[in-house]
Amino acid sequence: MRLFRAATYTASLALLALWAGWMQPDFNFFPSLEAWSMMLGYLAFVLIGLTLLVGPIKLWLPPRFVPYCLLLRRDLGILAGAAGFLHVALVLYLFERGPELMFPQRELQADGWLGLFFLHDGSGAGTLYPNLTVTGAANYLGLTAFFVLLSLWLTSSRRAEQLLGGAGWKRLHLNAPLLYVLVLFHGIIYVESIKGEPHTLGDLLGWAALVWLLRSISFVRTALRRRP
Repeated sequence: MRLFRAATYTASLALLALWAGWMQPDFNFFPSLEAWSMMLGYLAFVLIGLTLLVGPIKLWLPPRFVPYCLLLRRDLGILAGAAGFLHVALVLYLFERGPELMFPQRELQADGWLGLFFLHDGSGAGTLYPNLTVTGAANYLGLTAFFVLLSLWLTSSRRAEQLLGGAGWKRLHLNAPLLYVLVLFHGIIYVESIKGEPHTLGDLLGWAALVWLLRSISFVRTALRRRP
């Protein structure tokens, strides 16, 4: 199993590096750190989708492959978490420094990374109120996704599974589809209202549709097999 996990990480990291290199030319228009923040966010989105596909795929394989599928899903989740956390760290750093891209109502945003979530009233009194703009909603979705991802990432080990108990651990990790939906809508808002190219709506919805389709087929197949 250790050899399998080592091979999984090696192959996954190599593929991710190749994919990042392939995407890089499309992001040359953007400042380097902002480009990496977007690429890491998209990589996290794709990896989360892959973790949701491992479950359906393992149902189509012989039983001897099930332990390997479970390890693969766990390791893909860990990589998704790493990409997601790096995305968040870069975004917070960029906003603390001052983003180079234009954002709606940028002049009303609070200073630093707080501007992601709060606006000031422009009176100079320092009063802040929640950023309820479209971009603010995207940021709150991203913040919620971060905490869901963090909870899944911190409980991805067998030790955590033992501490939580099998039923409690499973209930927590059933939030993976919720995480995927949060990240999907976070990305859609940014692609459509702020960033635009090189990511398109099709990049997000196409992958989400594939994940939904395969999971739906697996669900229907399982339900039919359980019928008396």
